[in-house]
Amino acid sequence: MFVYIFYIFVKNKIMGWFVAHTKFRSEIKASNFFERMGMVAYVPCFEEKRQWSDRIKKVQVPAITRYVFFKNEKFSYARININPFVTNIVKNNGDVVEIKDCEIIRLKEALKSHNKDVNYRKGDVVKIVSGVFKYKTGLVHSFDNNTITLLLNKLKLKLSLKQNEVRVAG
Repeated sequence: MFVYIFYIFVKNKIMGWFVAHTKFRSEIKASNFFERMGMVAYVPCFEEKRQWSDRIKKVQVPAITRYVFFKNEKFSYARININPFVTNIVKNNGDVVEIKDCEIIRLKEALKSHNKDVNYRKGDVVKIVSGVFKYKTGLVHSFDNNTITLLLNKLKLKLSLKQNEVRVAG
């Protein structure tokens, strides 16, 4: 009787999330390798515009560099060590770190709000969030793919800023 109850408990155990440290710039490769092995893997990423000499392209950038999260019913070093992009497992005081589902969900939600494109219009009031003019508000004068030109009300200056340095005021 006890063995049967224990078996049901083990069989219905909720799978846990674990964290692996990856080789440099190998987060997505490690995640893809885990998924090919039949495991659920997640690399928190956000979209960023990158400029090359001939084009501007949106790329996925890991939010937490050199780490991959993976979900597994039971932790097994044998399965993890197969992945050539993983260097080691994250531990705390010698114990493998296990992350709760709610924490992964919270991380995904935070990144969703970060990925939203903000469309600025001429005349919008925005706040500068970094740099010398941090916390100043200004009026959008013009914008293009990478920069926004603002008129700072009290200073009567035109500034060209990257879009990630500006947030809609309010």
